[in-house]
Amino acid sequence: RIMSAYNRTMKTVQPYRAAVTSFSSATASSSISQHQQAGFEYDSGEYILSIASSHHDASAASNTCVASALSNKSIVIYDSKSGQVINRIEKAHDGPISQVTFFPCEYGLEGNSQQNSNHPPLLISASQDGTVKVFDLRTNSSSSAIATKMALPNEQALCVSLGYGGTLAAVGTSKARVSFLDLRYSSGINPTGAMMGSYVDAHTEEVTQVKFQSVSNASGQAKTVLATASEDGLLSVYDPSQPSEDVALLSTLNIGAPLRHVGFFGPNNEGICALTGNETMSVWHWDSAQKVSDVGGMGLRGLLSDAVGKSGFSADGSAVEYLVGCTWTNANCDQETQQSPSDSKALHLLAGNSEGDGYLFRMDADQITPLRHLKGGHRGCIRDFCWIDNGIGGQRLVTGGEDARLCEWDLSGTSSAPLMPNNHKMGSGKVKQSKRDDTSKKKGKKKFGSPY
Repeated sequence: RIMSAYNRTMKTVQPYRAAVTSFSSATASSSISQHQQAGFEYDSGEYILSIASSHHDASAASNTCVASALSNKSIVIYDSKSGQVINRIEKAHDGPISQVTFFPCEYGLEGNSQQNSNHPPLLISASQDGTVKVFDLRTNSSSSAIATKMALPNEQALCVSLGYGGTLAAVGTSKARVSFLDLRYSSGINPTGAMMGSYVDAHTEEVTQVKFQSVSNASGQAKTVLATASEDGLLSVYDPSQPSEDVALLSTLNIGAPLRHVGFFGPNNEGICALTGNETMSVWHWDSAQKVSDVGGMGLRGLLSDAVGKSGFSADGSAVEYLVGCTWTNANCDQETQQSPSDSKALHLLAGNSEGDGYLFRMDADQITPLRHLKGGHRGCIRDFCWIDNGIGGQRLVTGGEDARLCEWDLSGTSSAPLMPNNHKMGSGKVKQSKRDDTSKKKGKKKFGSPY
């Protein structure tokens, strides 16, 4: 199917709020010019490798918090309303953290009463050190924060997803396995994290994505499915309620390139989108294993850049360099488009470039619509994103990047909060605005495998 770019003016937005999650203790070298020193502390900070919000849980909508996993193996929890750090877990793992995600608020922990349920009490993280950990966020002590620790023998934990109300965790590993951990809670006893079994035939290389999703059929019957994606270019969808891997397999999609991101979409989550390491995107009907569109194929970045160019930005066609992720949501930036509430959700794609710019597109069946140009927040590649409640029935976009920055974006353009609150502290230093010269990148900065 031929994709076309809808000729619409793309609006530029600046961050509603931004924070630097970490600073280096090193002092700028005297050999660096004064002009280059501006923003030096940002170059010296840690990468944000993964972020997650509690916005997926309706009961937490008014008190959303955001977790960010840093490349120094720590996890920082922020309150999205105040922007303040509410918990910091130092040395959460012995290796790079692959992914973090919140448990749903209704997960049955003892003592999780109404007064304690402003934030989800538990967070799960997966790491390349081969462990999956559950952290109890009701304590501010890093040493006592671990509720459950699960070790995978001689494997790296590359991704994690929670299903069935948080009682089951699926973990994708470096040895092409999808392992299931029992997180059921009994009164007075923390979840054991016992290994319940593994899918071993689905993939032949590292499993890069796992995702539980509740789906509905035409008659409205709901069930939970699990999508797994791998470096081998295959995307499989399972019914985890079935007793064996063979019986559980519903469909296998041959994407044809190493997979980096998957996401369900559609009114009944009947579709699935796949982003690859080749910077391509395809959309499928997962139940029938039929491809709906290859969304421009290898020329997708060119199509996206052309769409940006037609909106008056970067006419040289080099605006988009990588894809971050796709999401089925109402992005709150289509006020000028007359839509009924049932049509408010759509498939959106977030992309970016190495200068720190982000671009949000609406991806319809036969056209690409540029919506927002995210400008002035990041100074490096965007690594991950999530959504949080904006307090008035809508939501804001949160992005985390390789520049140690966590940025919050009001896509409607109706908010007027300051970019960074005065005396606002994140991590170990005060946040301040500064400009960065690209030539001031600190040599020898530790690099971590980029999904781009």
